[in-house]
Amino acid sequence: MEEETVSSPPGKLKSFFISSAGFLLDGYDLSVISFALLFLPKELHLTPLQEGLVSSASLMGMILGSVLLGLLSDKMGRKRLMGLDLVIFTVFAITSALSQNFLEMFLSRLLLGVGIGGDYPLSSSLMAEYSPSRSRGRYLVGAVSMYWVGTLLSAVVNLVFLPTGDYFWRYSFAFGALLSIPVIVARFSLPESPRWLISKGKLKGDGIPTQEEENKGVTGFLDLFRMRLLPYLLLVSAIWFLFDVASYGIGLYYPAIFREFSLPSNYEVIYATMIIAVGAILGYILAEVAIDSLGRRAVLLSGLGVMALLLAVGGVLRLTGVVLVPYFAVFVAMEQWAGAVTLFYPAELFPTPVRSSAQGFATAVSRIGAVLGVVFFPSMVKVLGLSNSLILFSVTSAIAFILALLLRETKRKELEEISLGLKEVKGRNPST
Repeated sequence: MEEETVSSPPGKLKSFFISSAGFLLDGYDLSVISFALLFLPKELHLTPLQEGLVSSASLMGMILGSVLLGLLSDKMGRKRLMGLDLVIFTVFAITSALSQNFLEMFLSRLLLGVGIGGDYPLSSSLMAEYSPSRSRGRYLVGAVSMYWVGTLLSAVVNLVFLPTGDYFWRYSFAFGALLSIPVIVARFSLPESPRWLISKGKLKGDGIPTQEEENKGVTGFLDLFRMRLLPYLLLVSAIWFLFDVASYGIGLYYPAIFREFSLPSNYEVIYATMIIAVGAILGYILAEVAIDSLGRRAVLLSGLGVMALLLAVGGVLRLTGVVLVPYFAVFVAMEQWAGAVTLFYPAELFPTPVRSSAQGFATAVSRIGAVLGVVFFPSMVKVLGLSNSLILFSVTSAIAFILALLLRETKRKELEEISLGLKEVKGRNPST
């Protein structure tokens, strides 16, 4: 096969911000709708079922987008698709802002989710493949933390546009589209992942892994379902699924929870949401310090364990009122320890030929859990009450904790050394 040259990798900070911007837009998109849902049912005459479908539409779209673009990324390369996913986001962020009824809003949000979902396997794979082994965890955790930067930004934007009246959410939705434009332009400057080129036999040389070392006998998507890979694919997907049931089930309803059980003012609700976002960012800062020293398993188990404990305590004590704000701020800080690792574990565990496909598959399974949490949480609260709902989510987090005990450690190791394969390859395992 003809060899190709590859541009020098971009600076670490440049590649970090360009790749992680998709997570920022995801956080902005999902958080901006959570506050808008306090107004959308009245403005668009939504039934309770339609309200649930609108709130979860982006997550549904992510199921399709993550699988489709993850598979295409392994076949066509990371670079070719890095802008396309955000073009999809931009177009349908605009149509969301212009929607006049349930069908228009639902379809816009669904298709917007296809773009965001596709960015998960693309950005995670590219970041994992660019990052040095000794600090790969910090880069991956930092990328995921941008989700909460987007959440904080959405609260600020809502605060700015709220005085414009009941249709403020249209401006907030449209602002998300504006955010994505410079990111799309910047992504054109990213070179192709050297590891992907190696896996296709298009890049060879001294001091880098061979194609055999990179691929480990894996050739394509169907290999994920062979016995040496399938157990880990199901394991990381199940853990992420259980985490998202609780994380999104609660997370998309923070404004509604504060409005009903704690704070009467729209402005107070926005300020409380900002506190939650700050709590999450602080949690990520602590995870940044721990991820490459304590390791992935310790951080993940700590996050899931504290989540299960806090949810159980909150449910048993039947917390209500203003205390819910610091309670959820602490909860969300530790939640991020689990959330970051569940998101990027597939990118480290699977070899380059199926890295994006595995990440896309696990993302899709996790979004099914998120949809279940988002759709059923309002009904759960009405039937069981907030306290019993928290206890139920504590159980799902505890099950995820038990499953996470089976994961292998990946800290400070080269990807070709730690990734699973269909055959063992004895090689140099050099630094890349």
